[in-house]
Amino acid sequence: MIFAPMTVNLIELKINALDHAAVVNIGPNQHVDLYVSYKRNQGIGEQNGDLSPITATLSWIMDPDLIDAGAMKNSII
Repeated sequence: MIFAPMTVNLIELKINALDHAAVVNIGPNQHVDLYVSYKRNQGIGEQNGDLSPITATLSWIMDPDLIDAGAMKNSII
């Protein structure tokens, strides 16, 4: 897999980053029974802007939990 930076240009609208379960709608749209669950450990955070400087990125995360949160989708559909 290639995780290259994504950029969406719609005339005068520029989108640098879409997060989990994020959508860009143009016109009528309906999302039925949408469920997203994820855990993210970030020591240095996230920068999505144009020309964002990143200097001295040193971090350490200690996460000893075996299971942080169980996720289960219950759907009525």
